[in-house]
Amino acid sequence: MLIKIFSMRKVILFTALALGAMLSATAQNSVYQSTIGAVMGASGAYEIVDPSTVIAVDITVEKEQNIVGPYARYAQKYLDTRGSLVEKVTYNITDVKLSLVADAQLFAPTELPAERVEILSHNGSTTEFAKILPDRLDNTTQSLDAAAMDAAQQIFDIRKHRMELITGEAGENVFGAGLKDALEALDKQEAALLELFFGKNIITTTTERYYIPIDASQKQYIVTHFSKTAGVGDSGEAITLNIAPSGKNGLKNITEADPKEKSVIKMRVADLCTCTIKIGDERIPTKVSVIPIFEFGRTIIVSKR
Repeated sequence: MLIKIFSMRKVILFTALALGAMLSATAQNSVYQSTIGAVMGASGAYEIVDPSTVIAVDITVEKEQNIVGPYARYAQKYLDTRGSLVEKVTYNITDVKLSLVADAQLFAPTELPAERVEILSHNGSTTEFAKILPDRLDNTTQSLDAAAMDAAQQIFDIRKHRMELITGEAGENVFGAGLKDALEALDKQEAALLELFFGKNIITTTTERYYIPIDASQKQYIVTHFSKTAGVGDSGEAITLNIAPSGKNGLKNITEADPKEKSVIKMRVADLCTCTIKIGDERIPTKVSVIPIFEFGRTIIVSKR
């Protein structure tokens, strides 16, 4: 039986970030360019603008947990299929997203979805089996081998009864919505019995968000660590954010002001950098890979006229 648990609200901060000072409220500022120094804001008051860049890294990890069933060793004997005899937990990175943390809709990171839990277990617990197993119908004491044999027979009986209901051979005049409910009840009973042989499979998917403030002197950042046995955390291989500036931050349609001109504006133009996420030397694909970063751009002087 498959159990899926989705928890999407864990947010981790690397450091206290003064995000409010990233971009001015003035209309000319964007994720690509920003005025520098004291500028008049929308309210008419002067603001100090020192543009900087913060990148949000969203890492989605899938945790798969296999719990051994109490009759696992007898699955081959009575069901002719081998059951897992070893409990294990494995982690895999399923998605990575990069976004720019700024007052701009284009690159702003989206809100993580609200927590959603879906449980498809019929034994009441997602991580362990009931103390009184669902195949036990009386207080007769049995060996584990005998109990497994009876549970296997119940599975075949359920399948036979299901087929009789479908073909009409049961002679119980069950049809329409009643037939649907009866078949669903049989499916649940069979699933609960199969879990006793083949165990539970639990998949938990979580997304964690990391904020990376960019420094002009650094092009590689350790986001977190990851291992197949422990997931994201302090152990395992480093997950790194790698930045490759383009160096192409020239102006196509704007001429810089003459050094002697007095009526000028100082602007910072971002560089369109290629950003990649790696685990060790392995690159993880991301939907957004080119991000404007002020720290690798340049400062220009343009005329107000």
